[in-house]
Amino acid sequence: MRAANRRAVLFGLCATAVTAGTLGTSQAMDYSDPDTMYAALRNRQRQTITIGGGSIAVVFADRFTESARLAILRWVRRAALAVTAYYGRFPVRNYAILIVAEPGSRVGHATTFGYDGAATRIGVGLDAGSDAFDRDWVLVHEMVHTAMPDLPRRALWLQEGNATYVEPIARALAGQLPAADVWREAIDGLPRGLPQATDAGMDGTNAWGRLYWGGAIFWLQAEIAIYRDSAGTRSLRDALRHINRASGGNVANWDPELLMATGDAALGSDTLGRLYHRFATSRMTVDLASVFADLGIADDGEGHIMFDDRAALAGLRRSITL
Repeated sequence: MRAANRRAVLFGLCATAVTAGTLGTSQAMDYSDPDTMYAALRNRQRQTITIGGGSIAVVFADRFTESARLAILRWVRRAALAVTAYYGRFPVRNYAILIVAEPGSRVGHATTFGYDGAATRIGVGLDAGSDAFDRDWVLVHEMVHTAMPDLPRRALWLQEGNATYVEPIARALAGQLPAADVWREAIDGLPRGLPQATDAGMDGTNAWGRLYWGGAIFWLQAEIAIYRDSAGTRSLRDALRHINRASGGNVANWDPELLMATGDAALGSDTLGRLYHRFATSRMTVDLASVFADLGIADDGEGHIMFDDRAALAGLRRSITL
């Protein structure tokens, strides 16, 4: 699925109820209710992965084969390595994942919660193989959600945009995705986040493109603003790491103003606060063509990404994925 389209599966989803007859599960269960998910995580047998200072409890809701379980555990570790590469540690001390069987051969829907501990419910096709797991981006996206405190509904665009922006970068930092693919996704996806003529500020938006890709535009603009305001001595990663450590991740409930103030404290500036106020309250149009040109990123017309190391922000572009 193309990068610009694939994230549609993340918005407004619920887990699918499955039956023992179709999936070979031990019992028919619907885990779309988060309390049911948390109960399964507490009461069922778990396998634990320790990485980046975090403990990850993996619980299989359904009857997977032993080889499938081993492949899934490798996939979870791979995703955790990517998120740890970005944040310098796993974002939360304790995290749990409920693996729910689905028909098919791909990674399916996922939702992450924090109110009773950081936890993700994710569907996995019973026929999913190593190729599906190696190409997957969904689990990294969900793990990125654990790094940021939960925000009020009006600021959902900050949370979804952050996970959309950080996920491919984290995978690149871990050596799981070429840098060119990070910027391929940006070129294909970010235009979907641009405002329509009738749109106002980002706060309170319900539009899928604005929530995910419009939010990602904000975080890319924050990346650029921090680089310019600090003359290249600070980065968005510095701010997000500080937010993560100060909040403890998605088990905390913050407002976006506190989020920005905490990030700015790490930067020694008011860069994030000023940018957030503009995006939240006003219709912000961004000339993405100019942004990509300044970063030294171009599509050669045949689907290949080309880099210009003479561009004004080429140094920033390189630093983002290194």
